[in-house]
Amino acid sequence: MPEITAAEFADGQFDFLIVGGGTAGLVVAARLSEAGFNVGVLEAGPAVFDNELISIPGHYGQSLGGHLDWGFTTVPQSGLGGRSLAWPRGKVLGGTSALNFMAWNRASREDYDAWRDLGNHGWGWEDLL
Repeated sequence: MPEITAAEFADGQFDFLIVGGGTAGLVVAARLSEAGFNVGVLEAGPAVFDNELISIPGHYGQSLGGHLDWGFTTVPQSGLGGRSLAWPRGKVLGGTSALNFMAWNRASREDYDAWRDLGNHGWGWEDLL
């Protein structure tokens, strides 16, 4: 990954500027680059490829609420008696995916079946199981 100064980046000429170096932003940037476009990516957080909180799954949860997390919370939830919940979002190259510790949680049967019921054949619980 080329490292340039903020001034060099600001002087750059880009066909596209992607704001947010999370999973989606980086995929869009990569695809546009593959098509020959000059793409810039702005990310508020650092690139921390060697940070143990990100690279070692056994540190699951330790980066939440820290300097790599934006520290967002939800609006008060009526179904939870007015409580707000933490809503971890990654402030790091890789975004929230960098904070997921290589973990994967399967959604509920109802979530997948709702996709199917909306007309997405093959996306129900049993189909994806």
